[in-house]
Amino acid sequence: MKWIQLLIPCLLMSTIMCGSHSLKFLSTGRVQPGDRPGVEQLTVFDGVPIAYCDTVTKREQLKPTLESQKLPENCDEASHNMIASLYEIPRFMNSTVYVVQRRRGCILSANMTVFAFEAWAVDGMDFISFDPESQRWMSQSPSAIPVEQGWNKEIAMNNAYRHFIKEECPQMIQKIQLRPPIQQETELRVFAKPIVDTDQALLRCHVTSTDKSVRSVHLIGNGASRASWIIVTGPMPAEDESVILRLTAEISQNRDDTYGCTVQTGSHNITVFWDGTTLDGSNLLYHMSVFWKMLTVIIGVICIVFAITIVSCATICLLQCVKMKPSPPSRVDPQLAEQFTRIMESVASPDLQNVIFSVTQMREGNRKSYEQWEMSIMLRDQSHYDPDYFANKIDGAQR
Repeated sequence: MKWIQLLIPCLLMSTIMCGSHSLKFLSTGRVQPGDRPGVEQLTVFDGVPIAYCDTVTKREQLKPTLESQKLPENCDEASHNMIASLYEIPRFMNSTVYVVQRRRGCILSANMTVFAFEAWAVDGMDFISFDPESQRWMSQSPSAIPVEQGWNKEIAMNNAYRHFIKEECPQMIQKIQLRPPIQQETELRVFAKPIVDTDQALLRCHVTSTDKSVRSVHLIGNGASRASWIIVTGPMPAEDESVILRLTAEISQNRDDTYGCTVQTGSHNITVFWDGTTLDGSNLLYHMSVFWKMLTVIIGVICIVFAITIVSCATICLLQCVKMKPSPPSRVDPQLAEQFTRIMESVASPDLQNVIFSVTQMREGNRKSYEQWEMSIMLRDQSHYDPDYFANKIDGAQR
């Protein structure tokens, strides 16, 4: 018994310190009045769970921690043994049993020495154990004595139990290899997606971590308080035993606002600010800057053209109004007109008349008024220029 007590702590210690490997099959059977019995089994290698099986699938669900293995594909036999014990043990004890637990397996030392074990518990108390060398059962409780006597008579069953823990279990250990431990890594990516026909965008902070201590992600930056809404989902398990967190926020595409996310891990914080890119790597802020610059240039050109058009139209209208404005009629003093007529009649030289006319035009500054005055003089003296008058004068002189 002393060597068993020494090996049990070694089973619980690191395999590096003891130089051995252990393989345990932990089975549990439960039954409630009126319900069908249920069975579960967990396989543990060097303290690491490597497979799980239940009565529904009857197949071993291998854990990703396994690199290679040689385990049974199903747990039909173990499930059958547990269900049978749920009915047999209460009959031997003549009392009700709700939970039966079984622990069996082996320890393979560095010098290939095998220590095999099989023990049962009922309703959480040690009940009975099996010695594979003698193939005899030993009761751990007074209520287990009837079971001990009954199971010691099961020669075929005991033979099978000994073969499994002494022969098959060590062979499985030699085939099992665990994957290297996964380093705790946390990756934080920040990107955005524009919202069509708006100046808003959806900012996404995507966290992937193998650190189980990661539980939350927060939006930071001077624009964080102006975000329309923020939604955080996760942590959610991924296929590679990592966890995923997502933060989504509706933000403005203002270049003056900064946005980022921070994640707190067990050892440090990770903070990443948004650099303006989308998921495909294109720069959203750059495109928006170019758009606003182009829009500003277009608006400026339109304003300049509009201003030039307004000034041109105003100038044209002003010139037309100046041209169309009638000159105020000038009034000619009758006495001055009479004096001017006398002067012009008294001057016989045409050249001198032109000089007098030019000087008069410079003073009056109105050609039209002079023409009106000239027309009135011609009408008044029309009789002097009548051809018949001159003809009569000529004929009278001749006669």
